[in-house]
Amino acid sequence: MTWKVLEHFTVYREKNMYAAHPNVVRTSTGNLLVIFHRSPFLGHSNHSNPLFNLYLCRSLDDGKTWGDCELVTADQYGGIIDFGTHTLEDGSIFVHAATVELIPSFSQEKHTLIEETNWISRPGIPFWIKSVNHGVSWSEPKRFPKIPDATWGSPAEHSGVSRSGLLNLSGGRLLLPSKATENAAAESPYFGMLRESKDMGNTWEYRGRIIQDPIAHFSEPAIQITPSGRIVALYRCHPGGTHDSAKFLALVYSDDGGDTWSKWKKTSIEGSPGHMLKLKDGRIFVTVGTRWEGQMGCLARVLNEEASDIDSSPNIVVRSDSQSRDCGYPWAVELNDGKVLVVYYFHYRDGHRGIEGSIIEET
Repeated sequence: MTWKVLEHFTVYREKNMYAAHPNVVRTSTGNLLVIFHRSPFLGHSNHSNPLFNLYLCRSLDDGKTWGDCELVTADQYGGIIDFGTHTLEDGSIFVHAATVELIPSFSQEKHTLIEETNWISRPGIPFWIKSVNHGVSWSEPKRFPKIPDATWGSPAEHSGVSRSGLLNLSGGRLLLPSKATENAAAESPYFGMLRESKDMGNTWEYRGRIIQDPIAHFSEPAIQITPSGRIVALYRCHPGGTHDSAKFLALVYSDDGGDTWSKWKKTSIEGSPGHMLKLKDGRIFVTVGTRWEGQMGCLARVLNEEASDIDSSPNIVVRSDSQSRDCGYPWAVELNDGKVLVVYYFHYRDGHRGIEGSIIEET
């Protein structure tokens, strides 16, 4: 059996708008939601834009057509950077995100306001929202509690919430992996950490660090649980500690429900970030963003139920023809007919970035 790409299509593209970093989820009513960042187009990428808000496009026919974009949320202090979207056991939709605060700029010499109209942006703190009516309306943002062993807010790029997967266990228990730093200058490396909720995301507690290294930098994890009960997390890894260094997915796992974790190991999956989708037959569909010459887009692999063949499964080219490295960030969902929809952002020839989808089928 092999997998092949059947078609590419546009979910959202609008002149003078920059759209990026999509998620896709299925609601409890069966509709599909693609959630993404949107801000005014500046002619170049700007992933910390304080005008980034979250929008969604909805499909009522399992991905065949998509409606107009709808506002999901706007942070009251500025913009929104990394986020993850998940349909929970009770049918609610949970979004976790980090913020970009917009604050007045001060004179370095006199520590006074320069002008009321001068502003700067800086990393903020994380929050979550929920929808209990399938993404029609959303709760007000609620802040996550502080992490005891990490820098909280500026200058940290993230304070324990980044684009990531979420493990939906029974009884309202949720495991949310992410990244944080203890460095007062908020420099690399960042360590991987874990939060847990026992009440469907309404309150959260810190479960500690699950992956760290004196040099390597970790972020943007995916997470799944296998039939044996092993929890597998795939972290974006920069082994040299900087964003300019090579990127691959690093694996770490727990066999005791998240209490203890293995040492991390490099996988053969190049690129970042990753996403893991559990298919109806139990296999794991992994997607990863790619940004090198000849492969600007995303790849996929299909793993067995235990993910033991992660390094030997062949790559599937989902998309490779973006106009620049400002692309990728795939997220996947299984369609009703067994095909897989992968969404990602794409750099078009006119310079704009929009949200694209690809349909992949096993033959």
